[in-house]
Amino acid sequence: MASYTRGRKRDKQTYVAVTNFMLYGFNTKDLAAIAGVSSADLTNLGHVIAGTTIPTGKVIVLGARSPKPPRVTKKIANAGVGAQQSISTFCAFDKLTQALAAGWKLSTQRRGVSLRPETSAKNSLTAIAELSDGSLYCFPMNKADFSTYGASLGLKSPTTITTATERGKLVSGSSIPRPGNASLEVSGGTFSSFYSTDAKDTASTAGFAILTDEVVITTGPAPTT
Repeated sequence: MASYTRGRKRDKQTYVAVTNFMLYGFNTKDLAAIAGVSSADLTNLGHVIAGTTIPTGKVIVLGARSPKPPRVTKKIANAGVGAQQSISTFCAFDKLTQALAAGWKLSTQRRGVSLRPETSAKNSLTAIAELSDGSLYCFPMNKADFSTYGASLGLKSPTTITTATERGKLVSGSSIPRPGNASLEVSGGTFSSFYSTDAKDTASTAGFAILTDEVVITTGPAPTT
């Protein structure tokens, strides 16, 4: 382990815009404490520090498989022997041009959410659960199960996602936001699935047992954990 990393915990919760509607949260060490890195450097990347008030209409995303913001790197000027030579971190998607102009280099492109439609040759499609914060949680589902249970669970088909606004609210594999889960006793076993928040009562009426509720973070101070 390099000496400049010893004793430095990744305990600074930080957020960057990953779409026009989402702030992507991640843990990092105190980047501003690194010699040769200023608060202006981080401002150029669109970093929002935990505790800052979340703008109205923004969705907080934690632990998502996708979307992910672009990642950038920068060499630290005049770094001495034994000191950190470069820095790598996430950048807000709408600050990338500004960051590049400030000397940062793009190392990883932003990653969006891919949708598998019903017309795919595969036996599964991408089902979409809508949550109360406006996010659209995507997950794989057997086509036959979607046809049988999708309406009761309030799930959307990928063909219904037709606008840039809808695409900007797609998220997959996140710990937050995350839909509630419901199960139904069927012949030969138990079927379980996520459900759209507004369809909770509909699912219950259809015989589903509500196992968990959605997990979202609403507008307010960005969480510190």
